[in-house]
Amino acid sequence: MRWWSRGATRTAGRRSRERVGNVTQLKGGLRRRILAWFLVLSLVPLFLSNTVGYQVTRRIIEGQVRRFLMAITEVEARHVATEIERHQQNLDAVAAGNTTLARGVALRASARQAGRADPSVDDLLREHLERKLRELRPFSELFVLDMSGVVLAATRPGRVGADWSGTSLLLAGGRDRFFTEDLDAVGGLVSPVYRLATPVRDADGRPVGVLAATVGFERVQGFLRISPHLAGDIHTFVVDREGRPLFASHPRPGLEYGSRLASPLIVAGREGTQRYTNYEGVEVVGASVAVPGHAWRYLAEAPVASVFGQLHGLALLAAVLEAGFALLLVAVVWMVARSIVSPLRGLVGAAERLRGGELGVEVQIDRADELGDLGRTFNQMSRELRASAHRIQELHDQEMRRAAQLASVGELASGIAHEIKNPVIGVVSGLDLLSARVGDDATSGNIVTQMRAQLRRIEAAIQDLLSYARPKAPRTIWTDPTQLVDRVVGLVSPQAEAAGVRIETRQVPAIPKIKVDPDLMTQTLVNLALNGIQAMTPGGVLTFTATRTGTSVRIGVSDTGTGISPDELEKIFRPFYTTKHQGTGLGLAITRGIVDRHGGSIEVSSEPGRGSTFTLVFAAPAREGANA
Repeated sequence: MRWWSRGATRTAGRRSRERVGNVTQLKGGLRRRILAWFLVLSLVPLFLSNTVGYQVTRRIIEGQVRRFLMAITEVEARHVATEIERHQQNLDAVAAGNTTLARGVALRASARQAGRADPSVDDLLREHLERKLRELRPFSELFVLDMSGVVLAATRPGRVGADWSGTSLLLAGGRDRFFTEDLDAVGGLVSPVYRLATPVRDADGRPVGVLAATVGFERVQGFLRISPHLAGDIHTFVVDREGRPLFASHPRPGLEYGSRLASPLIVAGREGTQRYTNYEGVEVVGASVAVPGHAWRYLAEAPVASVFGQLHGLALLAAVLEAGFALLLVAVVWMVARSIVSPLRGLVGAAERLRGGELGVEVQIDRADELGDLGRTFNQMSRELRASAHRIQELHDQEMRRAAQLASVGELASGIAHEIKNPVIGVVSGLDLLSARVGDDATSGNIVTQMRAQLRRIEAAIQDLLSYARPKAPRTIWTDPTQLVDRVVGLVSPQAEAAGVRIETRQVPAIPKIKVDPDLMTQTLVNLALNGIQAMTPGGVLTFTATRTGTSVRIGVSDTGTGISPDELEKIFRPFYTTKHQGTGLGLAITRGIVDRHGGSIEVSSEPGRGSTFTLVFAAPAREGANA
């Protein structure tokens, strides 16, 4: 089984569930977000503009209705005053138009005072009044009073002989015009009635009686000449000084003529317009104006439902159109979102398959837009990833074969080194005895010395093989880094002096202790130091540093030697790799192995011709005193 698909069998079910969940989340979440943003950016401004437009239009219409009502009310109020004046003048004309009425009143008053009756005069007056009543159609009746207040003649027979001596009609009508409104209760129902009066004068201009007229409830509309349908559904009222209705263009069962009309404009007794609920419980816009020359008020009411009827219809139509537009937009956006999400869903599925170890996965997106570019890029990435995976597999196989070879070599070298070590020690002992026997023979002594040096090389190589093949387990204790540095400086000083190299140390105070094996760490630092000495010519400088950076302790070994090329930096820690004419190439491999077993790391920086720096990095204690 290939390395990148190991464990796929165990995790296939989990990855399948994750894949389905991810695709479903993409399908639902992205579509919902696209739909939501489209709705927010399109429908919300539309709804806001329509709502604001509706409210503004409503205010404009209401303002125009108020001005219209106010204008109509002012005109009608003046009309009412004009009609009253016209009827008053008509009554004046009847009283002063000829001498028949004045002479008849004088004769009838004289006969009544004498205690006798004169039927001819009574008939004359009655006929005259009836004729004039037919001419003055809005009046319900006409009657004549003498100056004592007794009714002398009337178009209604029951009125004759009635005493009006204490009424304002006689008192005021005997001197000048008189007009008043009153409430008449007939059959338990209260209704308004108007009365007019004017003096009847003789030839000398002296008042001999009073001509009076009554306008009953049934003739009020004709008397004031107010149209029942002034404009559309507008209702009109005339109210007295107490706010009681004297006239209503559309009287309803709930209207009580004996009570104040339920309108805030009437209650407040002011002119102007206002929106309120009338006595029928209907919301209206009302306008009120005083009738000139009278303590009356003229009121006009327009139902809000009628005023805004067309606007409400338009708003309903707009709402229906907006709903249709919203449904159409949702359908369009859903299709657009689907055209975007479906390719992305395919890409997600392909990516999940690729993540699961299926190489060479490609998607079919035949589009010329950004999604097409994304699909083509994914396919190119998949092909390159497959090629890279094959290359990595080849390299991995090579490394595995190399590792296996190194393991075999290590086992073989360990066995050979163990077998060679004891004979080498015996040869060295024999050379020592031979050297004692040679004595002062310079030639023989030089040969023995060279043989001893070559045997030491063999012994060092054997020791390196044993250290690499059978690494020693570290025995860690809390160790002071500065003491490690001082110890290593003491060990490598002789070699440094022999090579003409100067040693420097740079250590900051109060460096925390680290948990390491002092012997193995000394071996590591000595190995790095000897490598640095061997890389320098006389006059070079070997520098040891010990510092703390953040949560780590760093121990560095720097030299001013020839440096390491970038190509070689990647190879120096490989076993048996060396650029020297002598050596096994295991020193740095052993060094990194020791550092790794301590949980640390080793960093290398080098510049050809300027030297190299090897830095050992270990974790510092989590808190002060932890390594005490």
